[in-house]
Amino acid sequence: MPTQFESPTSSSDEEFKYMAIGMIAGAIPGIIIGLLVAIPLGHAAMWVSIVGGLGVVIGLISSRIAFKKKTKNRRSQL
Repeated sequence: MPTQFESPTSSSDEEFKYMAIGMIAGAIPGIIIGLLVAIPLGHAAMWVSIVGGLGVVIGLISSRIAFKKKTKNRRSQL
């Protein structure tokens, strides 16, 4: 059965797309920073999970703010 991809059309689909992108955008630098912190301090798994988790949370919060600004601007233009 072929998979079909449809572009997000509803507001909640757009919001989830923003949140997914924000999570990835926060996790990647968090993982890299966690590995760099682990070089002098050790315990790589601990630092990657802590700093990567913080990156995910920061990414989610910033994506929610960006989505709210986008929808607020779109509503004010109507």
